[in-house]
Amino acid sequence: MERHSDWKALDNQVTVAPQIRPADVADIAAAGYLVVMCNRPDGEDPGQP
Repeated sequence: MERHSDWKALDNQVTVAPQIRPADVADIAAAGYLVVMCNRPDGEDPGQP
């Protein structure tokens, strides 16, 4: 995941980022993050990535 520049720290505990892919999770963990929270809505079009 070479998109760290897309991440924005809101404070010293919370960082936001654009949509991630399953393949990004290992890189996120390697960067020291412990939790990933998804804010995608229920019932979203099933064709979304």
